[in-house]
Amino acid sequence: MPLERARLFQNVVMKLSVLRYIVKSRSKRGHTDLNRDCETFFRDVLNMVYGFELDNLNESALNTAAIDLADEGRKLCVQVTATADAAKIKKTIELFIKHQLYKKYDTLVILMLIEKKDYRAKFETDGKVVFEPKHHVWDIDDIIAKAEQMSSNDLQQLSNFVDAQLPSVSQALEPASLLAQAEQITAKPPVSAVSFLKAMGNTPGTRDWKEELSGVSNLFDALCDLSRKQREFVAFILINGKQSGFFGRCVMSIQTVEQKLRLNRREAQEYFLALSQAGLIDVDDEGDAQNFELGFRFPSHADGFLMLKDYLMTADKIQKVIVNCDFTELD
Repeated sequence: MPLERARLFQNVVMKLSVLRYIVKSRSKRGHTDLNRDCETFFRDVLNMVYGFELDNLNESALNTAAIDLADEGRKLCVQVTATADAAKIKKTIELFIKHQLYKKYDTLVILMLIEKKDYRAKFETDGKVVFEPKHHVWDIDDIIAKAEQMSSNDLQQLSNFVDAQLPSVSQALEPASLLAQAEQITAKPPVSAVSFLKAMGNTPGTRDWKEELSGVSNLFDALCDLSRKQREFVAFILINGKQSGFFGRCVMSIQTVEQKLRLNRREAQEYFLALSQAGLIDVDDEGDAQNFELGFRFPSHADGFLMLKDYLMTADKIQKVIVNCDFTELD
């Protein structure tokens, strides 16, 4: 579990850091405006990480000068900005006071999507609002530090959220960025895999049951880490391959795979290397390979791919589970 938690945290760190890079790059080119997608994304991130109940004021008729997000219950409001200058902070406070927002909110937070600075200037608030730069100017590093303290379940939800939402936010900010163009996957992990595990001959509640469920979850994670094309490669072999009696694996001729999928030898080798590193494929003879062999051992030593093929039976269901990573088909 510590390794899984570390993987989830690193995923959050990487995705938020890439978004910060995009915002910083835009800022250097003079584009400091943020769209509502970005504001809404950070509304949800802050709510998940800090337990707030922020609303995006720019999504309704409540559009308010100086602030973008607000939690009325906590009397807290947030401005989301791509500008880190002290002058921006002063202007925000001036507008906050001018529009008498202190009557509704007593804490103002400024969330900077680029690195914040070490502010030495004095920010006058006339006692109208709680604001100390050290405590109320945040950046993405502050969010990351707070996220590291989340429970494993909450961190899992945050990781899933940034995976699902970040590409569309990046697309809105910088359509040509790699992150914006990255494929999106709406994976569905198994809830219980009860139907599949019973079909495998396992008894609910036993130690074997729990171990096999762990094996199913590990296969799900391994497939989610692949690209869609790599999963399609796996599904093609699983659907069209034959069972090897000696090794108990799903086997298909390398030449047939290349011809059917119209791959040259280099492309086929690239797929093999990626899947081999994921522990999902092997060849029959390293010295003179003739066949690809799919393989993923469950704790019972049964091959996970063959068990899935026997259980799912149809090509459509195999595509749904392997390519779309929809493991709810096993529940």
